[in-house]
Amino acid sequence: MNHTDEMKPKERMLSILQGKQADRLLVSPLILNFASRSLNLTVRDFCTNGRNMGDANIACFNKYRHDIVYIFSTTSTVAEAMGTKMYFPEDDAPQVETPFIQTRKDIEKLKPVDPEKDGRLPVYLEAVKRCMDAIGNEVFIVPVIGAPFTTSAALRGTETFIKELYTDPELVHTVMKVATQSVKNVIDVYVKAGGVPVTVEPVATGSMISEKHFREFVLPYLKEVYAHIHSYNLPGVLHICGKTKRVIQCMAESGADILSIDNIDLQEAKELVGQKVCIMGNVSPADGMLKGNPETITLMVKDCVAKASDNPKGFIVATGCEVPIHTPHENMVAFLEAGRTFARLPINLN
Repeated sequence: MNHTDEMKPKERMLSILQGKQADRLLVSPLILNFASRSLNLTVRDFCTNGRNMGDANIACFNKYRHDIVYIFSTTSTVAEAMGTKMYFPEDDAPQVETPFIQTRKDIEKLKPVDPEKDGRLPVYLEAVKRCMDAIGNEVFIVPVIGAPFTTSAALRGTETFIKELYTDPELVHTVMKVATQSVKNVIDVYVKAGGVPVTVEPVATGSMISEKHFREFVLPYLKEVYAHIHSYNLPGVLHICGKTKRVIQCMAESGADILSIDNIDLQEAKELVGQKVCIMGNVSPADGMLKGNPETITLMVKDCVAKASDNPKGFIVATGCEVPIHTPHENMVAFLEAGRTFARLPINLN
């Protein structure tokens, strides 16, 4: 079942974006902290050192040849750079320890980030630059940014922040405005370094908030972010994990060109928003990549291609969310092999 690619990942993506002929659809598992495994690094050593983060992603790309290289450790990195304290377990993703905004008074101290100086943003920037130098001619380097709502939740504490959608909308909007400016600042430095920024908004999932709240507190700020990304002539990509059915139509109105989706049937997603956006997804990270085996993963990839490869605005074969850190190597190989087989153009699943 081994198909040799005829194009480099970058060439393939440019062909697809420009509406030209490509050898196959993009195949892009969300390799984030999993990249640390390619150099046997702990997650802590991976995500606190730009050289490590860059070199591990370079090694991971050379090992798997996936179509997109993501630079990421946690969705709270922008909030951390704005003052939220993080806890770094030795071998797991960083977690919020103390949100920056403890009282209303703290909002007065909130200011947009300087990505070249604040928090761990320089770590990411170094990783992007290392990847650009080593493999940027072959593959797009895609730094992942926590979008405004997710950043704001990490500044305030997610539970408190969600309650304040009801009890203190004014506070929510105040924080969102500063978070949005921070996100735009981060986009600017990543683009300057050669990266193609992607935004993730996991706290705005339909599992956490209603469509009404999405429209009021999330959508206006996402529109601002994607207008900013479009000003660089780059595509906007929005990832929201969890159950997205009740917010997917809002997601498609955000200005994002590509929606990366998790817990929703691809056929249903295609019917709801396929005329507006490219869809990306959605092999299960836990049941597929982590706990599955090469046979089940092959079937899952084939099923995704069968359901969504005819999406009017395009389809990218991906995992629904981050590839778990302890995913077996053979499962990653199976995902990519299946993608290269079933996503060849023209699609023929027989």
